[in-house]
Amino acid sequence: MDDRDILELLMAAVKDTERQLGIFLKPTVIRCNAEARGLEQGEDYEVEEPPYDYDAQRWQNFGFLQLRQRYVSKLADFKLVAYVGQISIDFMKHPDWIKLYKKSGQLHVATKGVGVPMLGGYPTGYNSAPFAVGMMSRTPQVFHVDYTAGLTKEQLTEDIRAVVGKQAAIATLGVAGTAVLAGVANYSLSLDGVVESVQTTASATSSTYSAHIKQLQQEVDSFFDPKAGGARTKMRGFTMGGI
Repeated sequence: MDDRDILELLMAAVKDTERQLGIFLKPTVIRCNAEARGLEQGEDYEVEEPPYDYDAQRWQNFGFLQLRQRYVSKLADFKLVAYVGQISIDFMKHPDWIKLYKKSGQLHVATKGVGVPMLGGYPTGYNSAPFAVGMMSRTPQVFHVDYTAGLTKEQLTEDIRAVVGKQAAIATLGVAGTAVLAGVANYSLSLDGVVESVQTTASATSSTYSAHIKQLQQEVDSFFDPKAGGARTKMRGFTMGGI
């Protein structure tokens, strides 16, 4: 194995850790409808997302919108766009309306004062965010959001770095274990009958580094184990689902 092979295994470990945590391990540029806008992946953006739906019940909760990714470091664009492509509201022109919770990836939009279309149900002095008149209680793909999400260098803690290294080591040792001489479990020699026998630790289910791989895998599983309040729960909070 050369350095390129090991680097590929390391990058695969990064992707697997991101998948299990549900969080990018570095700041990642996310763009809405990037391909339709003629943006180039790798230059203008890294991940493409579709627009977000309008839900009247959620929107009445201080203009609530849950972004798909967490640990948001930058909100680049936030618009309410009609189906014909007309921009109904550019929220970025009113930064004082926007309340961003970076860790949870939650947006709230609340206006103070009068002069814009409003929904009711807010404390004194505040109103819900402006919305398109005539919009149904649920309208798909009208909120267009560009943002950057993922862990910064400071947020990438040592335990996360370690679990990436362990997963890369498991893959590397798995390949290396088939390419080196297995450990000797038993050796015998007979001079008169010229008999020699060697029994190794290799088998259909084990290789040279099997014990170390098993230890590392147990440590990785323990890190992500949801029953023990695993890393995903700590980073993203509890996830609920239904059938």
